[in-house]
Amino acid sequence: MAEPLKVTVVSDYVCPWCYVGARRVQQFSELFEVEVKWWPFELHPETPIEGRHIDQILPPGNPRRAAMRDHLRTVVADADLPLVSNRMVANSHRALEAAEFARDRGKFEEMHWALLNAYFAEGRNVGDLEVVTEIVRAVGLDVDEWRAEVESGRYVELIDFATQVARQQGVTSTPTMVFDDRFVLTGAQDLNVYVDVLTRMGAKRKDVPAEA
Repeated sequence: MAEPLKVTVVSDYVCPWCYVGARRVQQFSELFEVEVKWWPFELHPETPIEGRHIDQILPPGNPRRAAMRDHLRTVVADADLPLVSNRMVANSHRALEAAEFARDRGKFEEMHWALLNAYFAEGRNVGDLEVVTEIVRAVGLDVDEWRAEVESGRYVELIDFATQVARQQGVTSTPTMVFDDRFVLTGAQDLNVYVDVLTRMGAKRKDVPAEA
């Protein structure tokens, strides 16, 4: 039996294209035998812990702002995902730490989507420790254990190191997907793009019966 094709996804929780990219991963995982690994990456470490208002990044009236907003809404709708207007760009470090905390306890997938939904579908500040702690509780993890890990700083170091390694490997944007350590695709693409890549790389389709 052929081994699942490995896909590494470099992703952040305040990147809207990562939100769409996560849905694409869900979709192509239903079609192909793949082994997906999510790699944490802090896209904007310069964002203050309290977050930054969108007006500080793209002032009102800037034509790029309206164009980006409209394009994002179209792409998110195409991915059949909910999206609320959020004028605050959060610092993603706590969210990334929580995802690794959950990974170590076998609940990465639940935490991954809980964080994405909190930020993009509910407009919550995933840079706020109390908000992230509420999400930790909601996915069924031990809050006291989470707080102890926050105080220890272990996951702070892990996220910083993972981000540094990715940057050294040439990653500058998210999502960046690496297929079988051979092909790199950046940005959130249409599903058919991923299907084409996986097909060309020989990934086994789940809907094709094995040969007798």
